Amino acid sequence: MLIASGALVASGAHAATTADPAFTPRLTFHTCPPKSKPTGVRCARLTVPLDWRSPQDGRTTTINVRIMRSPKSTGGLTFNPGGPGGSGIDAFPSFYSLLPDEVVSEMDFVGWDPRGVAGSGPTIKGCEVAESLPPATGPVDWKAFWQETADAARVNNAACLAANPDAAPYVGTWQVIRDLDALRVALGYSAWNYWGMSYGTRIGHAYASTFPGRVRTLVMDGSVMANESVYRFGTSFPANYWMTLQMFPALAAPSSARKMKVINEYLDSSVVTLPDGTQFTRWDFAEQLRFLLTSQSQYPGARALINNLYVGITASTAEDRAASLEVVAAIATSLREVLDESKKSAPVQVLVNCSDFGDRPTVEQLAIASDPVSRNFGSTLPAFMGNSSSCFGLSPEDLSPVLTNRARMISLETPPVFVLSSGDAATPWVWGRSLANTFSGSRTITYDGTQHVAYLFVPSTCVNEPVTRYLLTRELPPRDLTCAYAPGGPSPLR
Repeated sequence: MLIASGALVASGAHAATTADPAFTPRLTFHTCPPKSKPTGVRCARLTVPLDWRSPQDGRTTTINVRIMRSPKSTGGLTFNPGGPGGSGIDAFPSFYSLLPDEVVSEMDFVGWDPRGVAGSGPTIKGCEVAESLPPATGPVDWKAFWQETADAARVNNAACLAANPDAAPYVGTWQVIRDLDALRVALGYSAWNYWGMSYGTRIGHAYASTFPGRVRTLVMDGSVMANESVYRFGTSFPANYWMTLQMFPALAAPSSARKMKVINEYLDSSVVTLPDGTQFTRWDFAEQLRFLLTSQSQYPGARALINNLYVGITASTAEDRAASLEVVAAIATSLREVLDESKKSAPVQVLVNCSDFGDRPTVEQLAIASDPVSRNFGSTLPAFMGNSSSCFGLSPEDLSPVLTNRARMISLETPPVFVLSSGDAATPWVWGRSLANTFSGSRTITYDGTQHVAYLFVPSTCVNEPVTRYLLTRELPPRDLTCAYAPGGPSPLR
């Protein structure tokens, strides 16, 4: 590699293997923000084409990068924490702190924000995602609800596209994986070690499908489904999340099954007025509980929400009801803040998902799907089909290229390891199983829990040791593994 004027430029030998030989990626180092962690991290910006379909047209953007060199520097380990819209830069210090010493001593650790996210260009501005909610109580006219949702999405998405003509069409995963390969070239790695989480598994799958010779190891953790579509992305989720709701009491809260039933029945016909004056509805309970169940470190919060809400609607004395609802109000306020913060990335999430998939479900299709979901799994479950309604007003022709060939078999020199949770509250187990089936010789490690993203986030040696060994040696587990629930673990990264 050649170093000049603070920039690191790929050598000719590596440039020939980039996503497009006509473009030489350029990595420019700069001073890190104050108090950046871990100590010794290096900060850089990677210059890439704005549109990899026309890499020589002079338009470029930059990708925000962090690099922590290892003592041995035998290769590079990179990751994506999910989303779409998750920042690898924000998550970098926490993820680095979780990695085993033997991994960080062998491999450089590389973080980056996908294009359109946080510090990476192109910048998406002035976009809104409307949040529609069905009636607080009573039966739901799902066709009317999805029509209202579709109408609002069309207006917001059209405005977002019009406000960002030089950004919105260029943030899809088809572009992102080419940035990832350009980063590999700029750093001089012959192949990546890649850890993808949630949406990051879509990146991992697309990258391995497009550049199979440039993957040393591939860890897929909390996976999306194979051959995903906008329609399936939403409509397949409720039935699987219902399984999460059955597993949680069995794992960590035996009395919660009955209490959740009582709460849901009550909230179908009534709202709860909390001591701070806010109204707590069935939609609040559904959203907040699902968030809590994505990480077993949040199980105490889930139990507290269920137990205190149950007392708040069943206690025989006003004093007991008031005391319990004070706790519910405190939990709800805290969770609303976290959930509202996470929704800031919603415009990027919509643009990426709608770029990646070419189908566009109709209002009628969503309404037809909602009725059996409601009858079979509960009145709030169809609301979790929202991902299927996000692309109204966005034509595939106006966006980044659609991902193709997503169900074909992929053969890597070293097959991937998939880490799945049997009751995953965000990416159902069957999604990951279907994605694992697209890789010849892949291995799965199934953790018995509702945890979303399990490697290093659960204290299970059954999960963590085989994955660490695989990263270091490329040794696959001898067979698919099933790992028992192990309580505890670090707080989730948000």
